[in-house]
Amino acid sequence: MDNFVNDSTKTAQDIDVPRLYGNPFVPSAAEKIAVIFSYPLAYLYTYILIPPVNRDNWYPVTAAFIILFCALSEIFYHRRKATAESYAWLGCIAVILVSMLAGLNRVWGDSLAVFFIHGYAVYWILNRSGRLIEGRSGPFTPVDMMNGFIVFPFKNFFLRIKVLWSALKSRERKNGEKTSRAGTVAAIAGGLILLYIAGALLAAADDTFDRLVGDILRLLDIDFLKTFIPRFLLSLPVGAYLYGLVIGTNREDVHELEERGGITLNRLETLKKVPAKAWMVILGGFSLLYLLFFVIQGSYLFGAFTRTLPEGFTVAQYARQGFFELCQIMGINFLLFWLVMKSSNIDIRSNRFAMIMCSVLLAESLLFSVTAFSKLMLYISCFGFTPRRLQSTWLICVLFAGTALALYSLWTRKRTFRIWIYISGISLALMHLY
Repeated sequence: MDNFVNDSTKTAQDIDVPRLYGNPFVPSAAEKIAVIFSYPLAYLYTYILIPPVNRDNWYPVTAAFIILFCALSEIFYHRRKATAESYAWLGCIAVILVSMLAGLNRVWGDSLAVFFIHGYAVYWILNRSGRLIEGRSGPFTPVDMMNGFIVFPFKNFFLRIKVLWSALKSRERKNGEKTSRAGTVAAIAGGLILLYIAGALLAAADDTFDRLVGDILRLLDIDFLKTFIPRFLLSLPVGAYLYGLVIGTNREDVHELEERGGITLNRLETLKKVPAKAWMVILGGFSLLYLLFFVIQGSYLFGAFTRTLPEGFTVAQYARQGFFELCQIMGINFLLFWLVMKSSNIDIRSNRFAMIMCSVLLAESLLFSVTAFSKLMLYISCFGFTPRRLQSTWLICVLFAGTALALYSLWTRKRTFRIWIYISGISLALMHLY
């Protein structure tokens, strides 16, 4: 109760507020400076969200934003040693930027390129700030991406306001009336702008009112404000999000993130209650199903290897039919393999028969991927490359690499998920150069 004792020497402005929630909020100098840069950066981003009617400058604006975003983020985190992985993802960003400015990127197109570069930028921030759950890419990558896109930015969505308010209050205590006058001028300027907008809206809503004040409003009409004000208002939440992403991420406790990862792993351990024999029966059923499919459709599936087509099929029909179904089958096999590894009540690697059954499943997945790839190559050899065919080629190669690495990890106990992320992410970026 000592905090509530009255001190007659203090004015109403100086009365201490009792601290009920821990230490007071004290932003760093870098956080205060970042507030200044966040406003123009967010305003620039509005031209990516809502490009002008003429979209010719969309790529240059996107490139300018990404360059400024990465440069300012690097300055903010310059005291933290960058990892080799962060340079890899920064290189991917650079590759996509080059493809944009050089007029390449025929594979993914404009919208996907901008979408992908957002993903790389967010993931690079997580790497650069050291806020990945495991400290590097790994099985927690999907959770890391959710943290980067959703959790960290929105958790710190109001951080910029807090920093700005703290900086203004600190300056007011130092400079007294000067800051108050500056605030008054800012308030008057903002009020006049809002008054003009309100008058223009009322004039548009009523002809009589327009005849009375319309001429005056038209004298003050500034075309620049018609685009600036809506974009500025849009930039406010955008800036809060970006500030929460870059600056707020730095406030996340690394040890707490590691503890969350450990808790998640412990919870996964509690799921290991399914008898291994049950999984062996299920794996056996899948293996027999695929074997039966290979036997029945063998000549159809493997025709691409001998460049012979089934009777009544054109090359286009042969290549397209079943391609994406085979890719989906591989996805199902990945899910099944993960469930077996995470829910079996014994360590699969300590059971020889279980290892063989999992290996058979993965080997059949490899065969599916090779078959799909051969069909696609036959199609490309006849009709040439197109963006969609290159996308399909990338997809099947990534699935093949993931299956091969899973099989390698199964027998060696080495963690290969990180390698698969590198292969997938870097190859995805390089595809933009076509």
